[in-house]
Amino acid sequence: MRGVTFLLSLACYVIMTYSQQCRQVLTTVCDDDVVNSSMHKGDKGDVGRSGKSGSPGAQGDPGAKGEPGGVGQKGMQGESCALGSLGTDIVTRLTKIEELLTPPSTTTMVATTVATTTSSSITSCATSSSNGPHTLMSGVEVYCEDGWTIFQRRSDGSVDFGRRWDDYANGFGQIDGEFWLGLDNIHEMTRGGGCRLKIELWDFDGNQAHADYSSFSIESAENLYRLRVSGYSGNAGDSLSYHNGRPFSTEDSDNDSWNGGNCATSWGGSQGWWFVGCGRSLLNGVWMRQPSGYKRGIIWRDWKGYYKPLKETKMKLRCD
Repeated sequence: MRGVTFLLSLACYVIMTYSQQCRQVLTTVCDDDVVNSSMHKGDKGDVGRSGKSGSPGAQGDPGAKGEPGGVGQKGMQGESCALGSLGTDIVTRLTKIEELLTPPSTTTMVATTVATTTSSSITSCATSSSNGPHTLMSGVEVYCEDGWTIFQRRSDGSVDFGRRWDDYANGFGQIDGEFWLGLDNIHEMTRGGGCRLKIELWDFDGNQAHADYSSFSIESAENLYRLRVSGYSGNAGDSLSYHNGRPFSTEDSDNDSWNGGNCATSWGGSQGWWFVGCGRSLLNGVWMRQPSGYKRGIIWRDWKGYYKPLKETKMKLRCD
């Protein structure tokens, strides 16, 4: 009976909550306590188990880009890393390895040169756009100056010009200091003709003079490197044309015309030059600051005579 009453109560509650008609029906069937208890809401039951998760929904649209953050504070400067003893040792070893792997430079100079040469495709200094040491296509190391090739330089006596025949043939000295380019090289450069010679001279008082020659060449070793020079102009006086046609002489190869001895050793040293018997010039003479007698030192007779040696000289050629 109570079960039927509960079902009726529930139906009435759904159809018309608390309607008067429903209460009358229930009253006729059950007592008031049952009706009243069935019409009141019961206590909340325990929470049931969670159901399974549904399928994930579609990804939403990306949100708007946020405002950029402010610039952070500059960090502290790190300490410099000093090269320790191990690093220094490694650098030293790598430098030695590099030196061993670098092949020695090819040069016609007898003495080791200290200048940095510029390898180029020029055949002569006449086509060079820069001054200084250059290595020509022929492999000859030269010093270019305003299109001229310097083949002799004296300045401070740092290089001994008291040399024998082979040294004068091959060359010696330092290309950026005192040096002699070598008779073989001078011959090869002038053998085609069309070459000029310029000689620049300085004394110990700072005075300067020059002697220019419109034609200049050196013959081969078989012809004893005979001098061919003509066409003088300048303000130093012509002290070289007197030597024209003369072979080269040194202390161990006497080719001068003096029957009384060897001109290469009679001018105060053992210098090579195109002696006659003996001559009016000797730019390869002993470098000396003070005069020491007749024909001693670097001599250019027609400018300073035989008693006053010169301080600096340059002999340079150009073949156009």
